[in-house]
Amino acid sequence: MRIAFDGFMQECITFKSALASTDELKPVKISASSTVALSADTQQIHGKAIKVEKDGAVTVQLKGYVEFTYSGADPAVGYAKLAADGTGKVKVDATNGREFLVMKVDTTAKVVGFLL
Repeated sequence: MRIAFDGFMQECITFKSALASTDELKPVKISASSTVALSADTQQIHGKAIKVEKDGAVTVQLKGYVEFTYSGADPAVGYAKLAADGTGKVKVDATNGREFLVMKVDTTAKVVGFLL
């Protein structure tokens, strides 16, 4: 049986950034007008960097289903507060996190899937 959430209600926008191609697929936040940056430790997740161009433009997914690797405690399915961990991953953070609907948790691969 194949279960797939990819592409569900996915919406992407292009922003300015100082990101590098190594920052693709990491959590980002809106840091200034029309600009995104990597989300630092305990910061909110506004989207996912999809593609970084050579001119600094970056395609960011702001809505829909996303997957990130996570650090620390395993998230639970259902609504959970998540924040960035500062290393390009996300983590459970009841204090600073934003609430997301978690639909997938792979504790072996340390991957969490949720709706932005």
